[in-house]
Amino acid sequence: MGRLLLVAMLVVCLLPAPAVVGEVPMGDKFAHLAGFAALMGWYAQIYAAPADRLRCAVGAVAFGGLIELLQALVPYRAADGMDLAADALGVLLGWALATSPLGNLLSRLEARVPA
Repeated sequence: MGRLLLVAMLVVCLLPAPAVVGEVPMGDKFAHLAGFAALMGWYAQIYAAPADRLRCAVGAVAFGGLIELLQALVPYRAADGMDLAADALGVLLGWALATSPLGNLLSRLEARVPA
């Protein structure tokens, strides 16, 4: 599921942006923040040790940087440092949520699935 999320984020970030994104003030930044919060939240539930979560956070921000580099190569997209900042804030938000009661959401869902 996590890999699917990575691929989906990459594809969405390299396709032409929908017009509705430009209609919402800072809509693009909120999309980056939400996407990277979800990404970090997912992996933080799988890798609970602090050192592992730090690696996930660094990897997620590096993935955001890769997306920005690839967007610079696509004619209808542009690299934006503020997008990378929104990615990093999303990673921090996902990490923070993982330390909250939401941090064991996957375990609780898995416990409800019959074997």
